[in-house]
Amino acid sequence: MSMNTALDDIAFLANSENRVVVFERLVEGSRERDDLIDQVDASRVTIARILRELEARDWITHLGHEYSVTPLGEWVYEAFTRLVDEMQAEHRLREAMQWVPTDLLTFDIQCLQDAELILVDETDVTALTREILEFHRSGDRIRGIARESAPVFIENQWELTVQGDTHVELVITPEIVETIRDHQPTARRFREMLDQETAHYFVCEDIPISVGIVDGTVGINLTDGHGALKGGLKTDNETVHAWAVELFETRRDQARPVESDAIRV
Repeated sequence: MSMNTALDDIAFLANSENRVVVFERLVEGSRERDDLIDQVDASRVTIARILRELEARDWITHLGHEYSVTPLGEWVYEAFTRLVDEMQAEHRLREAMQWVPTDLLTFDIQCLQDAELILVDETDVTALTREILEFHRSGDRIRGIARESAPVFIENQWELTVQGDTHVELVITPEIVETIRDHQPTARRFREMLDQETAHYFVCEDIPISVGIVDGTVGINLTDGHGALKGGLKTDNETVHAWAVELFETRRDQARPVESDAIRV
């Protein structure tokens, strides 16, 4: 079979929602033509033409007025719907991936196919912040690397560690430490955390992306070239989790601990 013929068959289904719906109904089970006419929003003439075209490709067969899918047709339908699912996932992630450094992605990008995508909502600019805070509250152990922070995140971590029993282990940039020092309420909270056995912070110069690991779930912050937060990805994929843990441990091994004496109050 030539490539042109294969592409023609893909286009045959892709260019007509009615063809896909008729095909789908027959994959679900044998049906008479009148049943299809009742179930598909298309004319009798259109349904008849689609049935002829599907049968000409040996994807369906009929006995009397009853039509059913062939084994070949089942294979084609499964492959086509899988392709549609893959393309829908790619389309959903296309905008987000422009904000992820590709040289960091040592795993197959398809591992993000089922990831939850949250983009900044211009009508509710705090929505993403709330999502991140809730994510951090969702488990017993937080690990990660961060290149951006805010007082609200430190406050949240303080509540989880000083007032709770969450274990936090984060690698942050020198810029975050300086920002904490310059904001006295945050500095006090941060210094209290550093005195806890459950909170450990490290400083590393080279943090290319913010990644959080809460128990078995990974959150990836999406920032543009100017450092503006554009959204986030959240996934339970085991391969992505292993990647995130390795990224965290590598940066932690390169980092130095933040001592409480380094935070002036």
